[in-house]
Amino acid sequence: MRWLASFAVLVVALFAAPAESSAGNPRVVFPQRPERLRALRYHAEDSEQCLAELGVREVPFARGPKVPTIDTPVRLTGPLRGVVFEMHHPTVRHPKEGPVMDCRLLLALDDLATVVADRGVGRVRFNSIHRGRWVQRRGWRHAAGVAIDIVELVKTDGEVLNVLRDFEGHGVGSDTCGPDAAPVRRPKARALREVVCAVDALGSFNLILTPHYDRRHKDHLHLEVRRGIDWFLTQ
Repeated sequence: MRWLASFAVLVVALFAAPAESSAGNPRVVFPQRPERLRALRYHAEDSEQCLAELGVREVPFARGPKVPTIDTPVRLTGPLRGVVFEMHHPTVRHPKEGPVMDCRLLLALDDLATVVADRGVGRVRFNSIHRGRWVQRRGWRHAAGVAIDIVELVKTDGEVLNVLRDFEGHGVGSDTCGPDAAPVRRPKARALREVVCAVDALGSFNLILTPHYDRRHKDHLHLEVRRGIDWFLTQ
């Protein structure tokens, strides 16, 4: 039975350790006053405060349905700042009632909509928001409804910025934003980088993972409002 005990230890280790840990990653940023940044302010809001802020912003949303892994479940029921958010997946249709997510993610998506609208984007296509029935930690990842995987941005003139095709990455481990980021040549790649770096500067998401992070993110941008951490990572 020694193998069974070893297997149990391995399973516990895998599920106890966060995949996007701050340990050992030189691109992790610990802001001096993290509470001033939007993502951490959204974390600190309780359900009623978060819902009230959606109302003040006039965000189109509906309450519920109840999801055990989501703290404050809401549905996005219309465009944000004129930007349509739509499911883009080969086997999953966009839900008629609107995608389910945590209220805090919806606040951050409202910020994102302002950034992309200013750059002529009319549609944000994603392949995942809420998925899974098991949450590693409360307020973490897709099961908690606090993350979105964006695969395409569509401009109002019809031009499509596809992450898999147009990101023009420089390899896993490369910088995406900042002075050490390598320049990109193609206009679509520059447009994608401008969006990522503008969202990074805004501080609405404390995790922004691109194809530079690892091979699992080669075809999408993972944006997350993760609760319970005071560090930021854009890679």
